[in-house]
Amino acid sequence: MLRIKHKNISMQFVTLAVLCMCFGLVISLLLTSTHAAQPPQQPYYVVDAYQTPGVVFRIVDREPGDSFRRRSGNISSIAFCNGELYFCSANDRRIYQIIEERERVVFEHKTYIRDIAVDPSGNFYFSAASGAGSDGAIYELRPRANELGSAQRFSISRRRPIQVYLKTVDGFWAGDFTFDAQGNLYLSTGNRTPAFIYKVPKEEGGRYGSPRKLYKDTEGYIKGIAIYPSNQNVIYYADWKQTIYKFDIMNSRRSREFSMNIAGSPKPHLSDVAFDIRIR
Repeated sequence: MLRIKHKNISMQFVTLAVLCMCFGLVISLLLTSTHAAQPPQQPYYVVDAYQTPGVVFRIVDREPGDSFRRRSGNISSIAFCNGELYFCSANDRRIYQIIEERERVVFEHKTYIRDIAVDPSGNFYFSAASGAGSDGAIYELRPRANELGSAQRFSISRRRPIQVYLKTVDGFWAGDFTFDAQGNLYLSTGNRTPAFIYKVPKEEGGRYGSPRKLYKDTEGYIKGIAIYPSNQNVIYYADWKQTIYKFDIMNSRRSREFSMNIAGSPKPHLSDVAFDIRIR
């Protein structure tokens, strides 16, 4: 009787051990499969408007690296298209393009340029805004040949600008905007609290409808914004301090995506975020 009981206990122990091994293997496979199914985070770019000379940082897996550094002057807004960098400063009237680590002027306006962006068709836009002073506008640019007939510069398109009426955006707009893959327009309030993000739907005939409020922040600012290319329901935005946030439109949730730690003074004022728009 003792032998049979000992044998039964041994068999139960072996069975339990085999089941545990199988269970561990299944869990390991599931975790591996889940991890493999998650695509790597797409790199994006941020700028600190107060840093002199201006630097464009490339963020990969929440780690910053220099993408471009000016010799002098600030950078407050950026746009990438097919790997090419364009930028401007909020206290400047010019848009620059970077070619072989050198900057050249591709457009000059009569007033200050607040922000620049690219739509899904590869068209360039810039904004003119005065905060709460008056209604703002977003102008489309079209390429033109320069005096030598080689590289492309820009001039304002003949199309009517997109008007941003202050009464439709709670009385304030600093000029920050972007587009999604369908051509819908998004506006953010800027350096004001409470801050808002609005969606302006693109309608038939290329016109834009009335702004619709997507998000409200009662404590911080919402400056430059960008749509995540792999998920059009996710918006990245700069908070005019040291943080890039990610906002999910579907569940109305915000999460901290990146924080810039720069020693010294002045403190970081992240003003814009951008992805590299690829036009086929």
